[in-house]
Amino acid sequence: MSRLLKIASNNLTRSFNNFAVQYDLTSTQMSILDFISLSNGPALQKEIEHEFVIKRSTATNLLKLMEKKELIYRVENPEDSRQKFIYLTSKSKELINSIKNYMKLEQDQLYDTFTKEEIETFESILNYYINK
Repeated sequence: MSRLLKIASNNLTRSFNNFAVQYDLTSTQMSILDFISLSNGPALQKEIEHEFVIKRSTATNLLKLMEKKELIYRVENPEDSRQKFIYLTSKSKELINSIKNYMKLEQDQLYDTFTKEEIETFESILNYYINK
């Protein structure tokens, strides 16, 4: 099972990267942009770390690169200087619809292929490994 999960993860990442490359993004950057857009306002780095289960240093490096690519900008929280609010730039806002459409297409293909019960079972298996 573990080997199959690893192969599936690699294939999914490869598929996302193949789509993201046309926008000079990685699959992770694409997913972070999607996450920020869903937050209905600024996101915090800590939220990104939690959502993607990544270390603070990894998140910092990712966000610095995304800022350099003008995909996000960060503003210090006036109430807590240790926190930064993360916003989408106009450049990344132009990409969001394409990203969301791609992710919806991927999800729709999954729902067209498997029954609701099969998907729920698979989600249970994934959650088992995530929470292990």
